[in-house]
Parts: sequence; structure tokens; C-alpha cells
Amino acid sequence: MSLDQMRKPEEIEADLDRLRAKMDATLDEIEYRLTPRQLLRDGIDSVARIDASRYIVGLASLTRNHPLPAALAGAGLAGLIAARRRARPQLTDERESPGRISNIVDTAIGKLLGAKQGLSDTAGTARTKLAGATSRGMDRASDIAGSARDQLRRATSGVQTMARDRPLTAGAISVAVAIAVAASIPYLRRKLH
Repeated sequence: MSLDQMRKPEEIEADLDRLRAKMDATLDEIEYRLTPRQLLRDGIDSVARIDASRYIVGLASLTRNHPLPAALAGAGLAGLIAARRRARPQLTDERESPGRISNIVDTAIGKLLGAKQGLSDTAGTARTKLAGATSRGMDRASDIAGSARDQLRRATSGVQTMARDRPLTAGAISVAVAIAVAASIPYLRRKLH
């Protein structure tokens, strides 16, 4: 009799309830971690923990070693900043209001949700492509196996025809193959040991 059969139904139900509660807590934690607000906080915390001095030293070294690409990148960045300043309207009291901050947060949340949906769509597309590639691979393997089977049948038929039409030649080939195999056995034993 197994352990589950010896346990009382109440014990099994209690274990299932504990397992459900643990799974619910895990799912709640995952859901909390994937909320746009928490993702934004985690991103800000990650940026705050960056050791900027290490990156600045690396950037300075990179600039010294490759001045032309660094100058082009700097000019491009300066152009982007200048273009953004020209396109940006003047700040008013209305834009500095708490409602504006709420709109910014809502926009950020919307963009994060859009990014999450985009990642989900990309994962679905990748899954579909992988399934298609697997199916095509299986079809190709089946085709190769069929081709090998056909070639083996033709070779077998050819050997049978040669043995029937030219028995001395078939016998000579068989003896040659046997000698080659017998001669290679000591060589293989030395290689293996």
C-alpha cells in the first residue's frame, strides 16, 4: 500500500490547500514584479546603482583610442539634443502641474505595457517559427530516411544481381572484404586500448 493510500483525505486536502496558497503567493509576487510601476522602479534603481566612474574611465579610454568615431557620435548626439530643443514647446504652469506628472507616469505605464505586449507577440512568433522549423526538419529527416531506404534497396538488388550473374566476382569481393576486416581488427584493438 502506498503512502497516499494510507493518508486520510483531510490530510491530502490540507496539503493541496498549502500548495495552492504557496502557488498563489508566488503568482502574486510575479504579478507585482511585472507591474509597470515596479518595472519602472527597478529600472531607476538599476541606473542609480551604476558605478559611473568606471564607465567614465572606460569611455575616456575608448575616446582616446578611437577619436574619429567618438567625435562623430558626439556630433550626432549634439544634433539630436539641438533638434529636440527646437521642437520642444515652452514650458507653462499647466505643464508643471501634478496632473502633468500623472500623465507622464500614465504614458510610461502605457509604453511599458506596449513593450510587454510586443515581447509577448515576439515570443509567440518565435514559438510559431520554431514549430514550423521543427516540422520542416522532421519532414526533411523523413525524406532523407526514405531516400536512404531506396538506395539500400537498389544496392541490395545490385549485389543480388551481381551474385547471381557473376558468382566468382561476388566471391572474390567477399573474400577481399573479409581479409580487410580481419586485417583491421588488430589495428582497432591497439587503437581502442
